[in-house]
Amino acid sequence: MHPHLNNRLRAKLRLRHIELLDALGDTLNIHHAAPRMNLSQPATSKLLQEVEQIYGATLFDRLPRGLRATAAGHTVIRWARLLLHHLGESVAEAHLVAAGASGRVRIGALPVAIPRLLNEVLQRVRATMPDLVVTVTEGANEMLLPALARDELDIVLGRLSPDTQHELYCSESLYEEPVSLVVRKKHPLLRKRGLSARHLADVQWILPPELAPLRQQLERVLVEQGLGRPTPRTETTSQMMVEIILNQTDMVAAMPLGVAQLYQSRGQLEILHLPLPLSMPPVGLLLHAQGMRSPVVESFIGLVRQVAAELKGQVETLD
Repeated sequence: MHPHLNNRLRAKLRLRHIELLDALGDTLNIHHAAPRMNLSQPATSKLLQEVEQIYGATLFDRLPRGLRATAAGHTVIRWARLLLHHLGESVAEAHLVAAGASGRVRIGALPVAIPRLLNEVLQRVRATMPDLVVTVTEGANEMLLPALARDELDIVLGRLSPDTQHELYCSESLYEEPVSLVVRKKHPLLRKRGLSARHLADVQWILPPELAPLRQQLERVLVEQGLGRPTPRTETTSQMMVEIILNQTDMVAAMPLGVAQLYQSRGQLEILHLPLPLSMPPVGLLLHAQGMRSPVVESFIGLVRQVAAELKGQVETLD
């Protein structure tokens, strides 16, 4: 039992108290929270008094036109919402298990981790844990890391970068993933003999947002090559959008080698044989530092490490 979960809290705190904290966090008003709770205004006020007695702290300052959460109130609201989220997740997972699933793993993945790492892991899951339900959310760190911090994801797979170095996360480097330049099939640059960085002087670019590590590294390398900073005609994190635009124009984009190879194998794009000294962060595994992981999540992590070790060996063999 958690040391702060004393007898008073276990005996008196009810789900209705937690729901009230969520409602007041949104409304900051007893009058507005009462119908949301299906209670009268006096009953809602009494429920708030009970919560503050249970926690032994003033959670809301009473104002003439409503409430204002105290520092303790903001903390309790955040935890109340986390508890409600976990309760909802427990119901959803219980339904899955009751229907025959062995459990569920919630994955957040950056595009760099999908074609080779996650794809191979999912193939092995189907072979060794066929009843496991895996939910995958693709996105950038700006979306996935807060979800991991809120325990809405069990694992994030992507590039390790300064924003992943936080006390909230445990990070583990897995392998290096190079970057390639890609263009449409029959692009003029594919016919150039002795292709070099100087041929990129006048190209139009599709680039990630300005703060993305890939964008910053590409700008650095091009400046070092004497070409100046590339001016994007389009900025996007969507690999699908990149593929569509490239096939309609003579623009150039940079993407992880595994993604580029997938598009090339399907005849959708071509990789420019123009190695650039791009030093990108490794692909890694991120976990919540304080999270409690189920046995199926631990088994999934074991498969991730197994596949990553094989990919790392392949990269080292190529080197």
